[in-house]
Amino acid sequence: NSVMESFFSSMKREELYRTKYRSESEFRTAIDEYILFYNEKRPHKKLHYKTPQQKEEEFALQTIE
Repeated sequence: NSVMESFFSSMKREELYRTKYRSESEFRTAIDEYILFYNEKRPHKKLHYKTPQQKEEEFALQTIE
């Protein structure tokens, strides 16, 4: 639950409160884009400023070895 609370807090602060949307479609597109950004490009403090994708790749390399 705390993971989702953190995500929604970040999404509100970094995307939703900064933008005025002209339509529901524009809003939905922005949410989809933010989710991709959050999961693939945004560094996370708890992951030592790596993206979740980088951390998963690092983990995958460790399990192969």
